[in-house]
Amino acid sequence: MVYFLNLGSHIFFAGVVTAIFTGNPYFTLLAGVGSFIPDLHREYLFVSPKGFRKEQYHRALFHNLLFLSGLFFVNVWLALGAFLHIFIDSFTTDKDKGVEWLFPFSRLVKRGRYTLTAKSKESSCTLELVDQNPPDRVCFLNEDSPEATKLSDPDLKESRTVPWRRTYGPLANGQLFDRWLFVASFSLLTLYALVNPDFATAGKNLILSTQIIPPMSLLTGIVLVFLGGLLKRNKKSRKGYITLFTAGCVFMILSAVLSAGGVSGYKLPLEPIFVAVACVVLFVEAVFIWRLSTRGGRKAMV
Repeated sequence: MVYFLNLGSHIFFAGVVTAIFTGNPYFTLLAGVGSFIPDLHREYLFVSPKGFRKEQYHRALFHNLLFLSGLFFVNVWLALGAFLHIFIDSFTTDKDKGVEWLFPFSRLVKRGRYTLTAKSKESSCTLELVDQNPPDRVCFLNEDSPEATKLSDPDLKESRTVPWRRTYGPLANGQLFDRWLFVASFSLLTLYALVNPDFATAGKNLILSTQIIPPMSLLTGIVLVFLGGLLKRNKKSRKGYITLFTAGCVFMILSAVLSAGGVSGYKLPLEPIFVAVACVVLFVEAVFIWRLSTRGGRKAMV
């Protein structure tokens, strides 16, 4: 129940934001469906539960700018929904892993150590610097203290020191926030439909048209994958998991086929020469600043 309430908070938040700024129920529906996509990685579809925990893929694999960029070229509104999902997740603390926006580039960082530890005393919690004199010339501070993740789900607790940087927020109780966001977003979307009869009428016409079939096919596929993932995570029927996962993929493929030729993407007017030159310039500048900042044995704390 809590799991699907979390998904509901994302779909209604993405829906009400898109409705307010576009007034288009079709775009609203697409954004709502897109808000489901980032959490597909949690169902262990692409990696084993052991590997998922070891590499800490939660809020990383599908919660990053590179993934959003790829989804943007598939469908703008799906990407908007996914972005709003990730944006909300970035407000959570390291208990729920925040968001690793720069994955997989952040994984290029190889050196790091736990430099902060959390200490609780009565009703207060403080962070203390552990390693005040790191030996490396470049030391990546890691804020994911094992003490701070004791309340995390078992597959989100870190098993080793990692230097990957994530974005955290003040929401220590993610479940409480999800409940409020679900109720607030649903009520605002309902209120918007009531005070905007044109939006409500267009939504009614959408439901009765064939235009709704591709997004609903995609949504059906995503839900089936989630259900299959729940079976796998709870070590239930392997046959049931495979059946649901296969059926989900079929519905997703059907959605893509039905959407072919429609308004599905956006072409960014980028010149290939500009992209190539820009990548070279950025790399050279990064190396130059790194060498300048660490010359003469100086240490750069980041």
